[in-house]
This record gives sequence, C-alpha cells and structure tokens, in this order.
Amino acid sequence: MRELLGTPAATRKYDFLGKKNSVEVRKLSGREVKDFQKEIERLKELSPTEQGTQIQNSIIRLGVVGAQDLTDEELDNFPLDEVSKLAMEVFRFSGINLDEAKAEGNVSATKT
Repeated sequence: MRELLGTPAATRKYDFLGKKNSVEVRKLSGREVKDFQKEIERLKELSPTEQGTQIQNSIIRLGVVGAQDLTDEELDNFPLDEVSKLAMEVFRFSGINLDEAKAEGNVSATKT
C-alpha cells in the first residue's frame, strides 16, 4: 500500500452553470479533510450565514481543480445555489457524510 502514497487524487467532471463537464472535482485526502475540519473550528466565531459562505468557499478551493486561487469576491459572483451544489458535490465525492458531520457539529448548516 505504501507504494500508492502520492498517487494523484481521483477526479471527475461536474456540470456547473449549465455547462456540461465544465469543472473538475477531486477527492480530498484524509489530511485535507482534517485540515478543513480545523478551518471549520476557526469559523465558529462568525455568524451562521458567514460560516456557511466561508465553508462553501473553502471546500470549493480545496476540491475543485483550478479554484485554489479564487477569492471570496470572485466566488461571490457565481449564483449562490450553483456554488452550494458544487460544494456539496465535493463533499459527496470525497466521502464526507454531511448529515453525520452536521449531527456531530463539525459542519454548519449550509444550503443544499
């Protein structure tokens, strides 16, 4: 199994803004999920609305190929429902069960 360390993360195409296969979503590693959980802890001081937006933006930067350098302002230019769906796709593809995470208090209630 050790020889598989460093293997690039699996990706798949996703339809965004009505354009077929326009973005590429990648699976997050266990380390990335743990780092993301730490980010969520840091965001607890924000209002629930701000938390949801920051969580969505963070997960998109982590799990969408080419989105790493997008600013909050740039992400705010996309329709909110489309951004929310894209964030949910990153969660699903990475195997993160949002219902469990919400129940445990690890993820704020973001729009799905």
